[in-house]
Amino acid sequence: MDHSLDPSGIPERITRPDRSPLRAITWQSVIGAALISSLVAGAYPYIVLKLGFGPNASVVSAFLGAMFLNVTAYSTRGQNRFLNNVIQTAGTSAASTAFMCVVAAAFGYLDLNDTVEMHLKIAPWPMFLWLTCSGMIGVVFTVIFRRHILDDPRMVFASGVAAAETIEVLDSHPSEARHKMRALGLTAVASAGVVLLREGLGWLPTLYLAKPYRMGFEWSFLNVGSGLLVGINVGLSMLLGTLVTGYIIGPWVIGSGIGDDIVRGQIAPEYWDRCQALVALVKPAPDQALFISQHCGLMQNMHAQKYFPIVVFWVMWPATALMVTATFTTLFMKWRSIAEIFQDLHIERGFREKDIPLRAVAVSAVCLTILLAVIQHAFFQMSYLQTFVAVLASLPLMLIGMRVQGETNIGPVSAMANALQALFAVFWPTHISSNLIAAGIAGNITSQSEGMIQDYRTGRIIGSSPQILTYVQIATVPIGAAAVAIMYPILIEKYGLGGDGLVAPTGLKIANMAVLLSKGIEALPEYALLATIIAGIAGIVVSVIRELSDRAWVGWIPSVTGFGFALILPGELNIPIALGGVAGFVWRRFHRQTYDRYAITVASGMIAGEALLGGLLIPLLAAVGVHIR
Repeated sequence: MDHSLDPSGIPERITRPDRSPLRAITWQSVIGAALISSLVAGAYPYIVLKLGFGPNASVVSAFLGAMFLNVTAYSTRGQNRFLNNVIQTAGTSAASTAFMCVVAAAFGYLDLNDTVEMHLKIAPWPMFLWLTCSGMIGVVFTVIFRRHILDDPRMVFASGVAAAETIEVLDSHPSEARHKMRALGLTAVASAGVVLLREGLGWLPTLYLAKPYRMGFEWSFLNVGSGLLVGINVGLSMLLGTLVTGYIIGPWVIGSGIGDDIVRGQIAPEYWDRCQALVALVKPAPDQALFISQHCGLMQNMHAQKYFPIVVFWVMWPATALMVTATFTTLFMKWRSIAEIFQDLHIERGFREKDIPLRAVAVSAVCLTILLAVIQHAFFQMSYLQTFVAVLASLPLMLIGMRVQGETNIGPVSAMANALQALFAVFWPTHISSNLIAAGIAGNITSQSEGMIQDYRTGRIIGSSPQILTYVQIATVPIGAAAVAIMYPILIEKYGLGGDGLVAPTGLKIANMAVLLSKGIEALPEYALLATIIAGIAGIVVSVIRELSDRAWVGWIPSVTGFGFALILPGELNIPIALGGVAGFVWRRFHRQTYDRYAITVASGMIAGEALLGGLLIPLLAAVGVHIR
């Protein structure tokens, strides 16, 4: 039995018919979409380069959109939810593309690494064209599988649900939703207060069970709220993944000496002795800190007993195989429903009126792929064949990313980028630049699909037209691309890359992966290949059991997606999600009536409060030199 969100709660809200007004596109929604998407996308590169991940753009955009419409469209309050869905979609789309500043950082790290011969700097204009084109491919690919993904009852898409609840509550008349507005406001304030105490004042440090492996509890209502939405099965599966990494795989990798081999493989031999001397310094000088960042790889982590980044270099291989085989097995077993998606000639007239015909989607995908091939050949000397392979391979990776996010509310963009890097290393092992470009293609397509499917979930709850949301998503991709092209060089000029500047951990991981894979499969850590094969088989077996058996105990089999992603995600993020899942289960079990009425609202407030303060306001203040702590 699946103990995630109750069927009487969310499902009845996600099957509403399309009831959006004919004029969802008004001057308020257009101007609001442009302003909010520019604001969110402009702030995103700083946040991502600093933290390695981005905040919940969907909920943030919905909240800001409601504020904008309460000023510019107050007379139509009660019907503004359709306009705000447009604004929220625009903000999510722009932020999804802006996330790809991690690839710009990967090229930056590669440029700083003089142990490789390849150095490539992407100028702002080529960066804009490249991200715009690849992002639009992600949009049109998502249209194809929209119904298949959203119709799967296991795909919750917690952020999309939270955004819809935020939009509906803030658009309702106070007399109609007084109690929900109060619950949303109180939980949002509480969530923001926790962020202020944690990030601003430093009064809520993470509680660790095994600090070297980042296994602990971070004070985060955002993650607790996500757990409340995704349910107890996924939450406990992620807890299990954390325990396996922190208590089994992690200590074994470090204790067996495999960790030392991983560290040595990241450092050029000529820098080994100097790195050993520098990482031992308590307070290295700025130039020494920069050298450590550029040349010493994971040695500093090993010296400081921060083992998790080292362990990730081993566990990422079986974790990725587990998620990939599980997703492909599920898709294969549902081949009939997927085949129906491509039967364009048999689509009902009513469906055509509110969605884009698949024939138009296919033509757009082909044209955009050809354009992307021309752009990459002209600016990056990437062959046309490499572009076509990268785009085709990104399609199944995109599906994996959407399913992972649907269950866990966390998008594995970097993991999917790494997966395509591994594929490219098989066919073009020495092409480091092509490897990074391929990572960018997979990352951008996956990022767009994950953001867009959340918007579709929000739209289905509200009753918006998916066709309108698709057009809005396409129109605002260039805003996110412009944010990367403009803001990345400005931020690096001001703060620097690595050392005491913007660390960009995701970009560093992608760059290190490209260098590692250029050395061939023999460069994989010891036993990683064997573990990958075993994990791949396990993903197939578990998925078959979950799909074929209707026994009650099947619902308690761990979520392969949640477990696999938790292996490579810090435990301090996973444990609060598990706590939220358990809390939701207990709440539903003992007070079903209030759970059905307030669970989504409470979770949405938890997500919105931290996303607004911790993900937008505090980073913006820091960017202009105002530090709360």
